[in-house]
Amino acid sequence: MVRKVVIIDDEPWTRGVVMKLAQWNRLGLEVVGEAADGETGLELIRKLLPDIVITDVRMPRIGGIELVQKLRSEGFQIPILIISGYDDFAYVRSALKLGVTDYLLKPIKAQELNQQLQRCIEILNQEEIVRPKTVMEAGFFADGWEREYYDIRSKLETALKVGNYEVVRQQMAQLYNVASKHEGEQPPTAVMIGIYYAMLFALQKHIDSVGANREDVFGAKDPTFVFSQDNTLRQMIDFIQDLYCSVMRYLEKQQQQRSRLNIDAVCRYIQGCYIHGVTLEQTADEFHVTKEYLSKAFKADRKEGFSEYVTSLRMKRAYELIVEFDTPLKDVGAMVGYFDLAHFYKTFKKHFGKTPGEVRESLKKDNTTTH
Repeated sequence: MVRKVVIIDDEPWTRGVVMKLAQWNRLGLEVVGEAADGETGLELIRKLLPDIVITDVRMPRIGGIELVQKLRSEGFQIPILIISGYDDFAYVRSALKLGVTDYLLKPIKAQELNQQLQRCIEILNQEEIVRPKTVMEAGFFADGWEREYYDIRSKLETALKVGNYEVVRQQMAQLYNVASKHEGEQPPTAVMIGIYYAMLFALQKHIDSVGANREDVFGAKDPTFVFSQDNTLRQMIDFIQDLYCSVMRYLEKQQQQRSRLNIDAVCRYIQGCYIHGVTLEQTADEFHVTKEYLSKAFKADRKEGFSEYVTSLRMKRAYELIVEFDTPLKDVGAMVGYFDLAHFYKTFKKHFGKTPGEVRESLKKDNTTTH
């Protein structure tokens, strides 16, 4: 499982150093977002729901300590690494009191950074074993409706898996009834945030489990609920219900695409039109699937990417035109879909290790030797 990381620092070069020094692939980590100030970083964390946060201390708008305070107050108990050039015990003490994983000083050392990232992973793994619910969820059960909440969440998870919209609507209505009973129609903002992010975490877990991409699922729709004093519990739960239904519709569409896409037919289509120019977008439209899905499905089936397959077809045909038909070299590129002669020559040499001219000269020498 790949863990998500957000980096927040007002100095681009510092973010670059972290990106360079961390052993992301080895640790099973992926940087999903960067921000140059604490306020933007907070919104990014709310939207992307990372597993680990790396943040500077002194930044515009919201500093690192205040950022951690806000995250903890909203129920985010994820590991946080504080990175700063300030060797100030007051900062260290404040950070440690808030439960940050560690406080690292600039210049950042690769070994120390990777050790602390490993520690973050170990903390996450341990929490999954001993504490399957998030701290956010634990935080809003003061009135004892924990059992009711988990019953609702369990039924929602099942509904997501089987694509049952009716059960989703029923359980969202039940969530509203239970939450309003214990917290009122307009609960404190902290409680609203706790419920919202707990439900969003559950939804994100399902998206990850089916191998979908968050950006593909939501598209242009922002899955972030904007909290204000005028928000009601009903408005928020309606928003959550819409998110759940959006995910189900996306996954249904993906399943329909998988069931009807025939890669052999795609290859035949490409073979019939690659000379005149063919694109991933054009082919996806022809088969009524998204270009993202076509790209993944094609590579999984053919063990090479869409563009690599098209290039291979063009190169094979170009070689035939040069060797078997003695076609003028200046015409070969255009005949296989290349209208930039220099680009054609470069691609041909990369593919065969020789230029078109060298292939033809080699052929002439072979013929001379034979005769």
